[in-house]
Amino acid sequence: MSASEIVLIVVSGLGVLHGLFLAVFLWLYSRGNQLANRILSMLLLVLSFRVGKSVFLEFTEDLDVKMIFIGLGSLMAIGPLFLLYTRSCTNKSFRFSSKQLFHFIPAIGGIAFGFWIQDHHLETLPKLLFLFLFLSYYGHYLTYILVSYSSFSKKRKDELDEDTYRLLRLLFIGLLVIWIAYVLNLFDDLTPYIVGPVLYSVVAYLISFVVIQNGYIHKVDHSKYKTTPVSEEQAERIFEKVQKIVSDEEQYRNPDLTLKSLSEVLNVSTQVLSMVINQKSKSNFNSFINQYRVEGSKKLLEDKNYKNHTIAAIAFEVGFNSISSFNTSFKKQTGKTPLDYRQHVMK
Repeated sequence: MSASEIVLIVVSGLGVLHGLFLAVFLWLYSRGNQLANRILSMLLLVLSFRVGKSVFLEFTEDLDVKMIFIGLGSLMAIGPLFLLYTRSCTNKSFRFSSKQLFHFIPAIGGIAFGFWIQDHHLETLPKLLFLFLFLSYYGHYLTYILVSYSSFSKKRKDELDEDTYRLLRLLFIGLLVIWIAYVLNLFDDLTPYIVGPVLYSVVAYLISFVVIQNGYIHKVDHSKYKTTPVSEEQAERIFEKVQKIVSDEEQYRNPDLTLKSLSEVLNVSTQVLSMVINQKSKSNFNSFINQYRVEGSKKLLEDKNYKNHTIAAIAFEVGFNSISSFNTSFKKQTGKTPLDYRQHVMK
């Protein structure tokens, strides 16, 4: 083994060990958001296993095909873990439940396939099957991290504090870089396979440095409202003003209404306003506003003067920015789509 190969083994191996150390640390760390820390711990464990498999594959001549495909199957656990981590950081009422396990069915299937496959299957099974599997592994990973990014980016404007947003964005970039490296590994002529593990090591150390330097892990705490100095009487007054502005003045029709803009009108901090809305309405800011928008849209759908207006026109009339969000909110609140609701009331 050459000196360069030894250096690569050391660098990539240290990255794996670093990931395992962080995973153990986060699992035992009691400050901040403990649920989020433990989900991140599981994410690091899966990544460390996946990268560790790559190190063995690069420097071992006869790595069992089962280990290769079990490692590939584990890719399908990375995206769901990042999504759950995102939710645990952005939703203070998030709790892990059995329904969350559905996200991991593809991973379980992929890992089971890894335990089943044998060397001779590489010759006997159709090549298209393996192409489908590789597209599924890497497409699943990418889809989940993009959905997660979209989710926390939307919440940044209204209720997500900047430190949490920066941490999630940092992790997203790291996962995306690792994904790109492994996809390029599929084309051996372009990228040596060892690039994936080495890049993982670099990403792991850089993210760790930034996280520790800024104290992000401690700052991610979904119980941050506990210390907000607002009495019950003050909260009630603030909420009354919110209802007056949103409902009586019909500000819910304003598509640019945000937690920040409303807090400026009320002359309170976004943290206080978010806390009050969560406590009094049992929902976050977006859901709270959308309830008024849906009620407003129901009135228009029932109004014969609006019978020639399209569903889209009504959605925009009550403040929604997109048809999809209108349909989702409307069905969640009424159990019907806007079109079904209109047809029902117009009979």
